[in-house]
Amino acid sequence: MDTRATSILDSGQRVGLAVKDHPNELAYFPPLLAAETTRAELVTAIEAQQATQDTATTASTTDKETAREQMAQATATLSARAVGYALATNQLGLKQAFTLSYADVRYGEATEDVNHVRDLVKAVQALPAQVRKDYRLTDAVIQAPADAADAFEQADDDQTDAKAAPRLATLALPELLRRLSAALRLMETLLKGQRTDTDPKFQWPAFYAAFKEANKRRGLPKRAGKTAKGTPPKLDGTV
Repeated sequence: MDTRATSILDSGQRVGLAVKDHPNELAYFPPLLAAETTRAELVTAIEAQQATQDTATTASTTDKETAREQMAQATATLSARAVGYALATNQLGLKQAFTLSYADVRYGEATEDVNHVRDLVKAVQALPAQVRKDYRLTDAVIQAPADAADAFEQADDDQTDAKAAPRLATLALPELLRRLSAALRLMETLLKGQRTDTDPKFQWPAFYAAFKEANKRRGLPKRAGKTAKGTPPKLDGTV
């Protein structure tokens, strides 16, 4: 959310704290109670959207990084064993084909890396069974990079979906914030009409003052002051 939106939400949250000190006044004035109920529901809805967006995006990013790390480690293990076979048999062409380092996979281009990992897996799978046995190129060692590549692609898709969710939620936020702002204005109007009530059973002036303080927009840049009419600003630096 931008600064203005955050300021509105912050005001809504602070008003909720201020209202808790005046349950008698709320219970006595049903229109004010209804407006307060609306405010509370809107604040909860906006907070929930923010929390869902943050959690989904963070979780998907973490899953993607974990999958890439596993893919890099598994690939490095497979590559090292396959390269050992190529060097032992003096097959330099195979050595080049089998070489795929941890750094290449962990920090390279994601799409290309996944393709390179799968190419390596296929190349090792094509080796004779006895070679795979002798050089400890077991099914588990060969399959681990392939499974990690699948997990990485799935995590990448999940991250894309998670990033799309905030964009969809952002479309709803302006309406929720507009309604919250309207609810706060209504509450102020209702309290303003009650602030002169001197009934000792209630604390309307204090309630109104507390509301006004809580509802101040904080964090917004101050507007430039207007030049008084008839006194245009001088351009020569004089006052």
